[in-house]
Amino acid sequence: MPALLSRPRLRLGVRLCLALSAVLALVAPAGADETISDVRKKREEARDAQAAALEQIDLLEQEDERIAEILAEVQAIIDAQWSEVQSARQSLLDAEAEVNAREGMVVQSELDIANTLDEMRVRAIEAYVGTTDDLDAWLASGDPNQAAVRQALLDFTAGSERDILDELRRLRAEREEHVIAGEDARREADALRQALETELLTLEEHQAIQVEIQNELNARIDGWYSELQRWETADAEFTELIKEKQQEALGFDPGAPGAPSVEGFIKPTNGGVGSPFGPRVHPIFGTVRQHTGVDIGGSTGDAIWASKEGEIIFAGWKGGYGNAVIVAHVDGIATLYAHMSETFVSSGDNVDQGDVLGAVGSTGWSTGPHLHFETRVNGVPRDPMIFLP
Repeated sequence: MPALLSRPRLRLGVRLCLALSAVLALVAPAGADETISDVRKKREEARDAQAAALEQIDLLEQEDERIAEILAEVQAIIDAQWSEVQSARQSLLDAEAEVNAREGMVVQSELDIANTLDEMRVRAIEAYVGTTDDLDAWLASGDPNQAAVRQALLDFTAGSERDILDELRRLRAEREEHVIAGEDARREADALRQALETELLTLEEHQAIQVEIQNELNARIDGWYSELQRWETADAEFTELIKEKQQEALGFDPGAPGAPSVEGFIKPTNGGVGSPFGPRVHPIFGTVRQHTGVDIGGSTGDAIWASKEGEIIFAGWKGGYGNAVIVAHVDGIATLYAHMSETFVSSGDNVDQGDVLGAVGSTGWSTGPHLHFETRVNGVPRDPMIFLP
């Protein structure tokens, strides 16, 4: 049974170790100079790690189901062996009882033989030595009638002796039969005793395997639940750190009563986020300037949609922004979409989240097609990564 389980259990153990080593670094505390994007990335990695842990736990629980089937088979073997053990014990008791019975028969046979020999000696003495004086005289008489009677008595005595000798032979043969049967019974009892010991050893081995398998599986599941708890804690810690950095970047607590909500925004196009919010070397002027938004990659003509519902307060050419659209949302928050190749909305339009505003382009101060995306609170640029999911 262990050989059947060793390979899948080994493969599973290797898989778990690789998964564990890949995510252990995620629980390290974030550095003070990390951006919201960095911390969010770590939180997403921690959540991926949680998902991986849950998957491993699920695999282990599936393994538990398979092992439960194997353990059920082991239990069936154990039950069958236990029945065999009980049967073997009963057979051994029967064999030992047969040994005892045969030994008793041998003893009785020896007593019967001894009694028969004693009877033979008495008969011999009475017939030839120990008769009375009157009977001796009568037997010694020369009278023909008395001689006939004497012969009859002698014949009767001889016949009785032959019967006793036959009985003696029968008893001795019976004793020999009991001895042989007793020896056979004892050999059978010894064999049964040895078989019983073997069955008990095998039974103990199967029971030990059963306990070992279940204990190992439980230990692995417990270990992954512990790791899952660590990753959940890391997730919570990253969430708190994100809130702190959001508050620092926004200048207010977004969770405070009456504060503008930073929730409910979506990514305005499908590309990856490139240049982040904050100071950077301008790609055209070569000077360090504040980058008031984030750049999201894309190809010319890719759709740009409203990150959240609101009212169009500007749509047109905006200097270095090129073709741009500004959407005003509630709570004094606005989003800006720049470098569009073309715009599909006009000032005063109301848009829902996901409505197409225009297409990705490279108008204004741009070195290639992309979307420059800004989020502003009461006109002040804030890191869009605070708002994006």
